[in-house]
Amino acid sequence: MEFAIIDIETSGGTPKDSKIIEIAILIHNGKEVIDSYETFINPEKKIDWFVSKLTGIQDNDVKDAPKFFEVAKKIFQLIENRVFVAHNISFDYGIVRREFKALGLDIRLPHLCTIQTSRVLIPGVESYGLKNLSEHLNIELEGHHRAMEDTKATADIFKHLFEISKGDLSPFIREDINPKILNTNLDLNEFDEIPNKVGIYFLYNEKNELIYIGKSIHIKKRIEQHLKNSKTEKAIRMRNEIAKIEYTLTGSELISLLMESELIKIHQPIYNRAQKTNKFNYGLYTYTDGKGYINLVVKKNTDTSHPVHTFTSMAAGKSKLEQWTSEYELCPKLMGLFTSNTACFNYGIGTCKGACIHEEAAESYNTRVQQLIDLLTFESKSFIIKDKGKTKSETSFVCIENGQYIGYGFAPTFILRKNVKNYKKYIKHQESNRDFKSIINLQLSKNKKLELIELTE
Repeated sequence: MEFAIIDIETSGGTPKDSKIIEIAILIHNGKEVIDSYETFINPEKKIDWFVSKLTGIQDNDVKDAPKFFEVAKKIFQLIENRVFVAHNISFDYGIVRREFKALGLDIRLPHLCTIQTSRVLIPGVESYGLKNLSEHLNIELEGHHRAMEDTKATADIFKHLFEISKGDLSPFIREDINPKILNTNLDLNEFDEIPNKVGIYFLYNEKNELIYIGKSIHIKKRIEQHLKNSKTEKAIRMRNEIAKIEYTLTGSELISLLMESELIKIHQPIYNRAQKTNKFNYGLYTYTDGKGYINLVVKKNTDTSHPVHTFTSMAAGKSKLEQWTSEYELCPKLMGLFTSNTACFNYGIGTCKGACIHEEAAESYNTRVQQLIDLLTFESKSFIIKDKGKTKSETSFVCIENGQYIGYGFAPTFILRKNVKNYKKYIKHQESNRDFKSIINLQLSKNKKLELIELTE
């Protein structure tokens, strides 16, 4: 197996409009470089000023260079039947494919990303950017942001990865989508234009029936997984039915989860069957025992029950109970995690204050339990949760009023900065339910970048 290690510099602008201005290719057999190629390319458009500042490449440098169609045959001969390797594969591979597609050639090659592979084989690095990773591995990188210098550094990283894997990088090589196994009505050109950003997506069959709704922080990558999925009969059946793809960007995983939950309940697509009913089937319940201590327990929800919090599974509930036991210094016995006629295990190691044997007063213990309950139920507070929007100038938000979820929206960032109460002009109201509250609580515990702003009268 041979590898074509590639780096490109582009004219700037959006990926769709960007053109290659310089390309470097090193052919590697895993042990050494066996061939090389580099050239400037005339992009037939002006180079953005910030690209010239970053790379040092000026319009005059490429005005007499060959156009892409003049070197396409040479480049294709170098990459054909080889694994395409790049540091940030989605950028380099995507741009090269787009250049060939403009010439009428849809190239699809096995590919390997040295960033993704390094994260697995070289864990613990602060940043996996080319410059930082090169410094970490003591790899020389002079002339960063020039194609050949970056390609050489990528080749050195690749060789390091090849050695760590003992010559077997096959788990990290990704095959491209095979058009022959897909629905003939699906336009892969439209798929290629889908951005790999946060949002929700909609899959339709050839009768234009909505068959699946999903969300992802990388929607293109997630849709690609559907189009490659051959693991189960259901996955193959769904893949074969996909004839059209639509998507909506949100910029926020929280908003995506809320939208997905709402839309699945409304449309009930056939391949979302597992989510047609409430997917948070287990709940957190409270009761006060005979000694006056508040106990917490996870059990299955019913149509008439009113849990404090909900979970997707019993295991997820137990896991959160263990986390809260530690955070709030609660007793695992009173949290339903430990069964004993005497003191709990945590009391013996000094992390339980003795509520299980009535050594800690019920009033003192219950204060901490109530703090947790207030957090989970929003304690009748009013606030908005701010997150990223679909663009840099936009902010997404989720609104809680008097402890109840009201809805979400998107607003110009400067409008909310001017007066946070301006959110009311942009809100999309939703009827609160257990799913929404659980989604919000889960994201608040996971995503520390979410910003909470209390609303005052």
